[in-house]
Amino acid sequence: MRVRVASHSGFCFGVKRAIKIAEKTLASSKGSKNIYSLGSIIHNPQVVGALSKKGLKVIKDIIDARSGTIIISSHGAPIEIVNKIKKKNLALVDATCPFVKNAHNIVKDLKSKGYDVIVIGDKKHPEVKALLSLTRTTPGPGSGRPGSGSGKKVAFVSQTTQSKDNYLRGIFDILKEDFSEARIFNTICSDTAQRQALAKKFLKECDVMMVVGGKDSANTRRLYQICRESGVDSHHIETEKEIKKKWFFKKRSCGVVSGASTPDEMVKKVTKKIKTLTKGR
Repeated sequence: MRVRVASHSGFCFGVKRAIKIAEKTLASSKGSKNIYSLGSIIHNPQVVGALSKKGLKVIKDIIDARSGTIIISSHGAPIEIVNKIKKKNLALVDATCPFVKNAHNIVKDLKSKGYDVIVIGDKKHPEVKALLSLTRTTPGPGSGRPGSGSGKKVAFVSQTTQSKDNYLRGIFDILKEDFSEARIFNTICSDTAQRQALAKKFLKECDVMMVVGGKDSANTRRLYQICRESGVDSHHIETEKEIKKKWFFKKRSCGVVSGASTPDEMVKKVTKKIKTLTKGR
């Protein structure tokens, strides 16, 4: 069997940066046991587990941190949460991805100019929650229907890990209503776009696809959605231990793509396992 591995895989820039920030914070803590991550710093359980062993504690609410340092994850955090952290006199370390920060700045600028900003993304995702905190708008398609903007100026931004197809569908759906003005911003991360483009290329050449990444990772789930909707047999896995030999029965070519928070080492393990299971075919 031929195994094709995406040339663009492993950690993206924002994930690498967040991990380095966490490791540096832990190293400089001088043995402090109060280093917290507000939610998973990235959406990969293996990486989060490794950081936990080094002393990083994952919390869901800042009420669980009475003292010490809180690291904002790569996905960002709602502005009201950031303000609460500061009021509690907790040290704050911001590991928000610069591409996500750019989306924040766009939303703030648009809001200051009187636009109703519509965020298209997953309502429950921390990145979308952070974006929505910067405006009174409600989420767009995929995360809730916005209120009527008839006669108003509206602007669209996307969760950075959305697929372009989902973003465009959401925009077209809302533009069926009447607005005096509409502006569209491409806030989809270039890394995300590259991974999706490679997946689509493999789908034309492979008859089975492996999507490697955390089950909670939005960009990995998006890759899996693209693969699954193509009709090609596709499997979303976190580790090589989930791979089953029967997936490759009568298959000739396997494509391997990964989410932005998936370590290179895991991609290598998955590739090795596939080659072992299909050896001689």
